[in-house]
Amino acid sequence: MRIVQLATEFAPIAKAGGMGEVTVGLSRELKRIGHEVEAILPKYDFIDMQALRSINMEVPDFKCMEKGNLHANAMWSAECEGVSLHLLEARHPAGYFHRGKIYGCMDDAARFIYFSRAAMEYLKLKDKPIDILHLHDWHVALAAVLARDLFKLPIKSIVLTIHNAAYQGKCAPWDLDYIGLSSAKYMTKEKLQDDDPAHRQLINILKGGVIYADAVIAVSPTYAKEILTPEIGYGLDLTFHRANAKLYGILNGLDLKFWDPGKDRFLSELYQAGDSIERILKAKERNRESLAKRFNLQKVNRPWAGAITRLVEQKGPELIEVAIDDTLRLGGTFVLLGSSPTPKIQEHFEKLKAKNKSKSVHFHFEYDESLAHQLYASLDFLILPSLYEPCGLSQMIAMRYGSIPIARATGGHKDTIFDCEDLKLPAKKQNGFLFSSFTPRSETESFERAFRLFREKPALIQTLIKNGMAIDWSWEKPAQEYMRVYQKCIQNQRAIA
Repeated sequence: MRIVQLATEFAPIAKAGGMGEVTVGLSRELKRIGHEVEAILPKYDFIDMQALRSINMEVPDFKCMEKGNLHANAMWSAECEGVSLHLLEARHPAGYFHRGKIYGCMDDAARFIYFSRAAMEYLKLKDKPIDILHLHDWHVALAAVLARDLFKLPIKSIVLTIHNAAYQGKCAPWDLDYIGLSSAKYMTKEKLQDDDPAHRQLINILKGGVIYADAVIAVSPTYAKEILTPEIGYGLDLTFHRANAKLYGILNGLDLKFWDPGKDRFLSELYQAGDSIERILKAKERNRESLAKRFNLQKVNRPWAGAITRLVEQKGPELIEVAIDDTLRLGGTFVLLGSSPTPKIQEHFEKLKAKNKSKSVHFHFEYDESLAHQLYASLDFLILPSLYEPCGLSQMIAMRYGSIPIARATGGHKDTIFDCEDLKLPAKKQNGFLFSSFTPRSETESFERAFRLFREKPALIQTLIKNGMAIDWSWEKPAQEYMRVYQKCIQNQRAIA
């Protein structure tokens, strides 16, 4: 089967969040089981080309239309993580992908609409049949419309993965006109007109992908159900309901080579799931000692809690602040690794840092990959108080490193974390702490439970550590589930034909 992934992220060369790890992890596993897998993404100016293999100028020049003008592009081919890459070099006067970052530009809609059309121009030029065109999030969702209506490409089925339905790519109708799609044709509730009554004048790109795709996959089973609600569907819940027959939930996997406490080059002492609990605890203590010395923190006989996250509304920054207070009140140490793109939130946490001189708390606002690995290996508890969480990789990483998650029961958290005091669950499945309400009281109750059990029932805590480390977070099972969806899509297309 020939599978083409179209995305804006591909770890390790272009990563802003979990999507980058998904595209590389899924692609690598699909190739391992025998499929022909390619990925197309923009050739950002920050990509380290030395990290790639077999670099070649595949297509030196081809044109893409925008606003009545034909702009030059080139396509490079390379190999990364064993996957065939195609990097679109957009020679656009606006420098669409020469911004030093993936997201956060005022013209993001225009940038990714252009990328979607240019990628379809490339596929048309190659004129090679595709079994599955796999799109990731709103940024490339318009490719489904372009492939079907404008280019009529030889694609058997189109699959769209939704990593976060809160981001939908709303834009003006003329943004479609600019790339050759007649906005009048798509400005209907059956097609791309935004569902929100306050934004009826806008085009919703993600909606177009949902309508035109043959299958829509949310990144966890629980999230697939949650986006059917107004609260988590963010205005697209009615569209998701209409697409319910082709909506699936598949939990993401984890890059076990990158996140491996048995081989992690950033750790002071290595350990793995098969080690004795005594060996694991000793190794975690050694890693904690290194961080305590580095940041002048207290560590003796104190539970360590922390957060490794972006400080954005989705991640519950107000509850992270509560977690810091709870940890200090309960006699623990807290480490925060994360910053906010929202000035007001960032300023608030910087003020917290300035007024808190305790040796029991450390704020680290600059993202540091090595520190993230060291923290996962050092913490007793990782706090994940998300307002919503499509899948989440942090809780998987934490458990793989023997850190116990304290998380709000939403999205992927509910599919991966099982409360240690849930008597309906077998003891071998219990691996963390969950709280249901997005409130300080609910979170505090879970913190108090966790700290009490840490001090009073160390054997239970050790069981949670071993249970979490024993879980298989690999891409093997998710890839098999994706393959079942791919095959079903192709079978349905054959039946229609």
